[in-house]
Amino acid sequence: MEHGDGMPEGAPRRVGSHRRPGRRRLLGWIAAPVAAAAVGGGELARRALAAPSAPPPASAAPSAGPAGASAGHTHAAPAPAEPSPSPVDLTGRRWSDAAGWGGAVPGPKSAVRISDRVLLDADAAVGSLLVEPGGSLVFAPGRSVALASAGSVEVRGTLVLAPADGSVHALRFPSADERSFRGGGMTMVEGDTGLWVTGSGYLRLDGAAKTAWVRAAAALKAGATELQLAEPPTGWQPGDELAVTPTGPPDEGDFSTRYDLCTIRRIDGRTVTLTAPLAHAHPRVAVGGGVTAGAEVLNLTRSVRIEGTPRGRTHVHLTSSRRADVRHAALRWVGPRKAGKETWNGTPVTEPVLGRYGLHFHMLGDASRGTAVEGVVVRDAGSHAFVPHASHGITFRSCISHDTWEDAYWWDGPTDTRTPQEPSDDIAYESCVASRTVYEPAPRGYRLTGFSLGAGTGGTARDCVAVGVQGAAGASGYEWPETSEGVWTFERCLAHNNLQNGIFVWLNARHHHTVDRFVAYHNGGWGIEHGAYLNDFDYTSGVLYGNAAGGVAVHALGRDKGTVFDGMLIDAAGQSDYAVATAKHQLAGTTVTIGRSRLTGYRKAGVAFRAAPDGEPDDIAVLDCSFGGNEVWLDPQSPPPTRIVLRRAGERQAVRLEPGAGKPQWNAAAAPVAVDGPPRAVSTPSIRLADAAAPTRRLPV
Repeated sequence: MEHGDGMPEGAPRRVGSHRRPGRRRLLGWIAAPVAAAAVGGGELARRALAAPSAPPPASAAPSAGPAGASAGHTHAAPAPAEPSPSPVDLTGRRWSDAAGWGGAVPGPKSAVRISDRVLLDADAAVGSLLVEPGGSLVFAPGRSVALASAGSVEVRGTLVLAPADGSVHALRFPSADERSFRGGGMTMVEGDTGLWVTGSGYLRLDGAAKTAWVRAAAALKAGATELQLAEPPTGWQPGDELAVTPTGPPDEGDFSTRYDLCTIRRIDGRTVTLTAPLAHAHPRVAVGGGVTAGAEVLNLTRSVRIEGTPRGRTHVHLTSSRRADVRHAALRWVGPRKAGKETWNGTPVTEPVLGRYGLHFHMLGDASRGTAVEGVVVRDAGSHAFVPHASHGITFRSCISHDTWEDAYWWDGPTDTRTPQEPSDDIAYESCVASRTVYEPAPRGYRLTGFSLGAGTGGTARDCVAVGVQGAAGASGYEWPETSEGVWTFERCLAHNNLQNGIFVWLNARHHHTVDRFVAYHNGGWGIEHGAYLNDFDYTSGVLYGNAAGGVAVHALGRDKGTVFDGMLIDAAGQSDYAVATAKHQLAGTTVTIGRSRLTGYRKAGVAFRAAPDGEPDDIAVLDCSFGGNEVWLDPQSPPPTRIVLRRAGERQAVRLEPGAGKPQWNAAAAPVAVDGPPRAVSTPSIRLADAAAPTRRLPV
């Protein structure tokens, strides 16, 4: 059959962009009898790609904005997402069948439009690709196939990469030119080469399920060729690439960058044999509180792959009203960068392209609710890895960001410190890893973070890991940023071997926040650096071990209920002078309380009071804590405190401290004082961190 312009339906259209012809007729679905044979069992493959219900109407597409719109968008969100689509039919015509293309299979310069059903049954290369509404491109499940596109792939219909076990599906953009990127907007931008899912398009990436990461069960020595894992991983195969995270103490050189990238030669249960020996040692660290942590072994290989090149990074951008399914895919060489206006030491530096990130859900509102992103890897990225920007109800489970620039898990921040961030509600990070997050130039990576816990309600971060985050002052594994207050459930998360902090809070809170069972070890700054002016936080039952600056730095005083550190184990492990130290308080507030905690392993004092002379004085209560040496120290450069109260564990009487010579080791005089509440016993944390990523699964058959 032909279009009115004489071209066969579905034929490649060699034009500069996807322009609709003046006249066109829509074909019904085309069935090719050879398709089932091509995939090695059509009925089984159909069931493997099945989903429960019908697709949404095309009228549910999101509203479009100007191509150059900035981060402060005002466009309306799309309608709520419909359920997943009906089973994908594999009986479409074969890509390799020249008759379906009017006599010639598309080539590397073809601008291809698909409005019928097509099964990609062989490797192919095109100039660009548009899957029209009603059209579909399905990669043959039983074959390893790759599609290379010089330009963008836009999906208004359906695109499915769901290989059977043992096969690999790849979508590659070998000609992306980062210099041509413009960025911004709600609609596809010519030159911003990548995968665009628009209108009511449906994207299904569904590779073979595998355990995303597992901890080592023992210390790993340099030169070792075997890894003993804490749990047997699912789905790992010879040839898979692994990243082994650093775990050494911060007084060793390159403590935050000692990664090993290695390849599996053989796997037998929990024993992994490598093709080459480890270059670095990765000790297993007994941090206390029931936690002994081995290096995370991250599996970076997936059977679905979306890739640019090291010199031409691509991106995935979703504005569709239909909920996507993104599972067990590896996105590599994504997040383009362009030359910036600044230089560093005489060398030009680059900057990210607005809106062109690894996996970017862009202003979907409630249309994204119910989306599960499982077992996805974003690696070698020039910009943010996972971005749910103004998109609600997305769960990221057992995902990995490795070797990425800019904040790894993030959404667009406010334009200035007086403008609130656009919220993303009900975002969940479960068992996710931010590994080796970097910035250009590194000394300007202020407040760089693995997880930016931004504005919105109902957020969850649970059982996550932040490791190897680089950056400058205020950089951290996890950040509560200013002007971006979200309400998060934060439980059993781990930060280690980051160049600066484990947690960085720079928030003036309107809400009450709880950080429960947080573990930070071997970071180059503080386990927790807590600011900014006034806020209301509870840190409960956490363990901070061997962090180079100390366990906790307190910048902020309390608001409402105040800030409380309760039941903490803070072990400096000989790395720092103090377990806890105060810093400049910008505003006077309510009392910060350190209670029922054990402070040990420090060189000079458990708590140092070091409020700056040009700020507000200290207002701190240290109640029912045990110490592994000198309890407190009042810095002679600090102003007289508003109130410092100390009651040591096992004592009934509290004392109020003032600068003086009463106790030289404290640089303080002490006088009895009454405090609210009776003495309480020290509470020892008991934390059970998962030894492996949460299980993930393919879509149901």
